[in-house]
Formats: sequence, C-alpha cells, structure tokens
Amino acid sequence: MSHMPDFPKLHGGAPALNFVDSVDPRIGDDVEDFLPTPASLAAWAEYAGVARDVRVTAAGFRRALDLREALYRVFLAVARGERPAQGDLAHVHDEHVQAFASARLAADGDAQRYVVPADAGVDAILWPLLESAREVLATPHRVKECPGEGCGWVFLDMSRNGTRRWCSMGSCGSREKMRRYRARVRG
Repeated sequence: MSHMPDFPKLHGGAPALNFVDSVDPRIGDDVEDFLPTPASLAAWAEYAGVARDVRVTAAGFRRALDLREALYRVFLAVARGERPAQGDLAHVHDEHVQAFASARLAADGDAQRYVVPADAGVDAILWPLLESAREVLATPHRVKECPGEGCGWVFLDMSRNGTRRWCSMGSCGSREKMRRYRARVRG
C-alpha cells in the first residue's frame, strides 16, 4: 500500500480493542470514524497487522462496522462490570461462526492454526479480530474503560498490578494531569 492514512495509535492492547477504538473519541458529538470506507478498513487492517491485501466489499464493510459496534458494547459492559447484552453476544458469536467458515488450517512453526486467506474478503479481517476478542474476554478483569474526559476507549490492562488507568498516558493521561494542575493553580 503506497499511502497509509492517519490512524490513531494502537493503545488497546489487543487487535479487537484497537478495532473498536477506531472511533475517536467514543463519547460526545465531535467524533471521527477512522474507518469511513471499505478501503479504509482494508488499510487499517494492514496498519494494525491484522490482515493484508484484503478487498472489502460494501456488504463486508457494513458487517465489519456492525461487528465493531457490538464488540464495543460488549467490551464496555465488561469494563464496567456489567453483563453484556445477549443480542450483542449473539451477534459476535454469529460473526465468529461465519468467519470460521472461511478458515483453513495452516502451518505455524511446528503447530497448526486457523487462518483466513485474503481472498475470503472481510472474513480475513474479522477472523483475527474475533479470535482476539475471544482471548480478551477470557480475562475480563483486564478490560478497562479510559476515564479520560470525552474518550470512552476500551483497553487491556496488562500492568503487573492491574492499575493502568488511561488508554494512553501520552494523550488522555497527560490531558487529565494538566486539567488537575490548572484546577489546583486556579483554586
């Protein structure tokens, strides 16, 4: 790919979380969706190291965005200690089954793993994202919601003591520290 669009940094800690964080911010009216077209989804998949050379159709693009929003609601519920909506879980499950239908066993060193070839279209992008989501949901206590004002991103807290607060210390964490500092100086 000759020119890679400007995508947000990958602070989610897992491909599925990076995918749902492709809307910035998640809270408020002034949001930017970094995946406005099928081509942008294919470019993001390459940028994120999920899949390469995938041709995404309009129907596949709609599937991916619907899945992104269902995954976001699932991860957000988990981060808040709530039970995800059954409809969202069913949607994620159905997409996993559909993507798996395109999967083939391939050698990975001495082992075998399921992969979806690029010529399978959007399933080549969705399969690794859904596998990532499955892995993330196996450790639900590690899923957090960024408390940054107007952020709403979700991320995987892999810190030793489980106390990571921000999706990114360089963005949300710094803004929050500056906000607190200015409040102290004014007060």
